[in-house]
Amino acid sequence: MKRFSGARMGAALAALLLAACTHQQPKPAAPSAAAATPPAEAPPPAPVAAKETPDAAYRAHPPAPAAAVTFHAPVPQDLTLRNGLQVYLIERHEVPLVAIMLAVRSGADSDPPGRAGLSSFTLDMLDEGTDLRDAAAIAKGFEDLAVRYSVAPDADSSTATIVALPDTLPKALEIFADVTLHPAFSEADLTRVKQERLGLIAQALDDPATVGQHVLSRVIFGDKHPWGFPAEGTVKSIQALTRKELIAWHSGAFRPSNAAIFVVGDVTAAQLQPLVAQRFGSWKDSAAPKPRVRAMPKTADRLVTVVDKPDAPQSQIWIGEVGVASGAPDVFSVRLMNHILGGSFNSRLNGNLRTEHAYSYGVTSFYETHREAGPFIAEGGVVSAKTAEALAEFLRELSKMQSGAVTDAELSDAKAALVHSVPSRLASDEATAAAYAAAWSHGLPANYYATWQQHVEAITKEDVAKAARDRLHPEKMAIVVVGPKALIIDGLVAMKVGRIEVRDANGEAAKAAAAAAKAK
Repeated sequence: MKRFSGARMGAALAALLLAACTHQQPKPAAPSAAAATPPAEAPPPAPVAAKETPDAAYRAHPPAPAAAVTFHAPVPQDLTLRNGLQVYLIERHEVPLVAIMLAVRSGADSDPPGRAGLSSFTLDMLDEGTDLRDAAAIAKGFEDLAVRYSVAPDADSSTATIVALPDTLPKALEIFADVTLHPAFSEADLTRVKQERLGLIAQALDDPATVGQHVLSRVIFGDKHPWGFPAEGTVKSIQALTRKELIAWHSGAFRPSNAAIFVVGDVTAAQLQPLVAQRFGSWKDSAAPKPRVRAMPKTADRLVTVVDKPDAPQSQIWIGEVGVASGAPDVFSVRLMNHILGGSFNSRLNGNLRTEHAYSYGVTSFYETHREAGPFIAEGGVVSAKTAEALAEFLRELSKMQSGAVTDAELSDAKAALVHSVPSRLASDEATAAAYAAAWSHGLPANYYATWQQHVEAITKEDVAKAARDRLHPEKMAIVVVGPKALIIDGLVAMKVGRIEVRDANGEAAKAAAAAAKAK
C-alpha cells in the first residue's frame, strides 16, 4: 500500500476538517415551555470534615509568652598600662570576634580657625602609609588577616577601630599600632586624599538636608567656634591644609594621656594585656597643645535663614539652638522630654506634621550631647508649597512642649523607649566599644550604661516639665529653610517670626558671597 508523506497527510486532514465545518447542520426545534424552565439546582454537597492533625490540640491554644529578658549592661575591666594608657575590656565569648577601638579626646572641637575638617582629614590619612608600610601593604595586611578597619571623627573625639579574629590579634595589633601611631602623611597621599575630600564636599553641598544642617550649625555656633563649620571641612579649608598641620594635630591628639583603648569580644584579660602592652606600652606623651579659648554662642533674636534650591520639590526645615552637655544634671529629663517631642515615630511633631496635616513623610528632633553642650535640632522635609504652614506647626509644637505638660502615658512610653535603647546600642562588639568610648570621651563613669535604667526610672513628670521650660526657647531658636525661594519667601515673610536672611549653601550671606565673586 502506498504511504502518504507527512505533507500530504496534513493536507488531507485539513480538507476533512474544512468539509465538517461547512456541512449544513439541521436547525434545532424550538424548545417547549417545559424545557425552557431551568432544572432546580442540586443542594451543595455536605462539607467533608477536615482530618485532625496530630498537633491540632497544640495549635488550638497560643503558647504563653516567655519570661521577660532582663538586660544588664556590663562594666568594663580596667587594664591601664604602665605608661598611663587606659585600656578597658568587655569579654564576650559567644562569637569569635574582637573589636579594638583607640579613642582620643580630640575631634572637630580641636580644629584651628580656618582649618575646618583638619581632625577628620587626619584620621582619613592614617592608613595611607607609615614609615614601614605604604597604603597597599596596610590594606593587604588587614585583608590577609580578615580584619575590618575604620575611623570615625566626632565633634569632640576621634576613633580608629579594627575587628579581628582572636587568633590574628598579635599580627592585627602590630599593623593597627603602626597605622595609628606612626602615619607618614606623604605629600603625594595628601594631594590625592584632598581631591577625594573635595568631591565629598561637593556632594554634600548638593544635598538639601545636609545643607540645612550645616547652615543651622553656622547660625547657632557662629564663625568663631569650630562647630559652626562642617566636620568634613569646606573647600577653602581643605585646600589650605598642609602636611605640617596634619603632623601637629596628630601629635597633639594621639597621646596616651589623651587616649584610651576599648576592647570588646572573645578575648580574656590574660590574653589581651601583654598584646596591648607590647604594641602600645612604649607609647610616650608628646607636648599637649595649648588649649584654645572658644567663643561660645550667645542667645540672640530669632533669625530665619533661607537657602535657595529652585527645583526642590521639598523644603528642608531645620530649627535649633544650643542644647545640653552629656554630663548635665538634667540630661535624662531632657532626653525623655525630647522623646515625647520628636524622638520617635509616635512623637508629637511627627503626629502633627505627618499624620494630621500630611506636610511631611516624617520629622524628628534630637539633642547632640558632648562634653560641651551640642545643638538641639528639630527638622524634616516638607511639601514646598506648604513650607510656611509646616513651619508654623513646628513652632506650635515646640511652644506646647515648652509649657511642660506631659501625660502619664507619654512619660511611660518615653521611659520604656530609653531603657530599651541600651541593648541596641550594645548589639555588636564594635557598637559596644563605640558606646563606651563616647561615654569616656564625655567624661562619664565606666558604669554609665549599667546605671542608665536607674537614672531614667527616677525621672518624674515635673522633672520633664522643668527640662522643657529650661531647655526649650522656641521664640529665639534659629530657623533654616532650604527650598525654592520664589515659592516660599512670601509665606515666610507673612509669618513675621523673625528677621529673614538669604545665604548660600556654605552658610555665607548671599550678598557677601556675590560681592566676593564680583571682586575676583
